[in-house]
Order: sequence, then C-alpha cells, then structure tokens
Amino acid sequence: MNKPLFDQFLREYVREALIYGDNKVDLAADYLLGLKKPGIFSKGEKKQALERAQKVFGSYRDRPVWFILKCLAIDPKDIENA
Repeated sequence: MNKPLFDQFLREYVREALIYGDNKVDLAADYLLGLKKPGIFSKGEKKQALERAQKVFGSYRDRPVWFILKCLAIDPKDIENA
C-alpha cells in the first residue's frame, strides 16, 4: 500500500464529508456511508481510505470533530488549507 496516497485520499474524503456535514460528525458520517465504493479500476488506496473514513465516522458519531481527526491521524490544518 502506498501510505502517502492513502493519506491523501483519506484527507479528501474527510474534508468533503465535513464540508457537506457542516462540521457535524453525524451528518458527515451519513454522507460517507451514502457514498458508493470506488469502481474496479480505481486505486486500492482510495477504497481503503473510504472504508476507514466510514468506519471511524460511523463508530464515533457522538464525538467531536477533533476526536475523529485524531483517530484518523489528520492534522486539522491539513483539512482547512485545501
């Protein structure tokens, strides 16, 4: 697995979910769970990143955003700067 590529896809999914969910974890979790899995020809890292984001957001719906980002090892600055 290409770790930098996985991290990039994970940050993109988290950023997109938080924008859609207006920085609310439960709405972001609903958004992520509603996404279709990437197709056959997409990279494996993209599929794994989506699965990881869905798992963490779905498991910790009642937690604050900073907790979710810490679980995913994402710096909040990485989400804001893009």
